[in-house]
Amino acid sequence: MAWYYIAFDTVKQFFIVKGTETLNELITMISNCTEFVDVKLRTNEKKILNTLNKDKDKITIRFPMEGKIKTREMKVNCLIQAQLGCIPIQDFTLTQDTGRIFRNGLRVTRWLSDFLASSKNNFSALLNSLILAKCFRCRLWENSLHVSKQLEKIGVSLSNAMVNAGLTSFKKIEDINARELELILNRHPPFGNQIKESVLHLPKYELEIEQLPKYSDTLAEILVTVKLTNYEQLQTKRTAPDFHYVTLVVGDADNQVIFNQKIMDSVLLKTGNWMKKIEVKRALKSEDISINLISSDY
Repeated sequence: MAWYYIAFDTVKQFFIVKGTETLNELITMISNCTEFVDVKLRTNEKKILNTLNKDKDKITIRFPMEGKIKTREMKVNCLIQAQLGCIPIQDFTLTQDTGRIFRNGLRVTRWLSDFLASSKNNFSALLNSLILAKCFRCRLWENSLHVSKQLEKIGVSLSNAMVNAGLTSFKKIEDINARELELILNRHPPFGNQIKESVLHLPKYELEIEQLPKYSDTLAEILVTVKLTNYEQLQTKRTAPDFHYVTLVVGDADNQVIFNQKIMDSVLLKTGNWMKKIEVKRALKSEDISINLISSDY
């Protein structure tokens, strides 16, 4: 708690998680945190917030709330979703509030994912908390088309131009001709080369799963391999920060966490891969297991 500087009332709130929380439910819980108590809902803001929440003619937030925006918690929720959805807010005070919400929210979401990692019967909540922490870190939804906004020198307007041109993944940005990219962004050389170079030196991962011979009606063993496919290229130059990592989280149909571990890029840069044998017990509901590799930043 002290490590992240989290309010005691916030900690108490998350002790009552069911373990099955969706992304939407976690955002609602985050919005109720004591860390945002200084955010005020002003009368002149309600029209803008209500439009962000529900409007037939405009882009609105991903998870609209019922009714009108009438509480501080609803305002915080709305601003979080607007930022993650790249919805512009033409109001200086609301922009300031959003910045403050994300500074505190980054800390709270990181703490939440670490807190949930201490339990084993909350796979859904843990997975969604890891996704939400990443969303707060890069200020984008996990399924956003505006991936380019995470790159240095690319703001909202340039990111919009790239989305309109169909450049909605790092792979597409890497593959496009630098001069064509400059035409799309209305920038001079070597801007296109700089953007492509930045993408080229992002970490690229592959996840391989192999079922091993050890097998019974109730138990199986799998070998999980995480590969950093461009690790040789990253020896000299890296776009991601030195402390960047991925989280490998495995769960079953009974909402049990089978395996959860952070894997630092610094480890993968040594040999290019990481391997782990994992024992999997058969779940009651289904044989299916969910294996996820989640970047801390991208």
